[in-house]
Amino acid sequence: MVRQVLGIALVILGAIVMIINISFLKTNAYYDGIRGLSFAVFMIGIFLIPRYSKSKKQIT
Repeated sequence: MVRQVLGIALVILGAIVMIINISFLKTNAYYDGIRGLSFAVFMIGIFLIPRYSKSKKQIT
């Protein structure tokens, strides 16, 4: 559960930083670094969100 919440938070944080970076920081010297870092945070957040599989039926 904690992993899923952390993943969702990282995805949202990465997306917000990307939007701010593209909108306001194009003339900044750190534009490429911030863009790369926010993309990395976004991708790590996607991989932290767990995937669900079918539960195994117990035969009794």
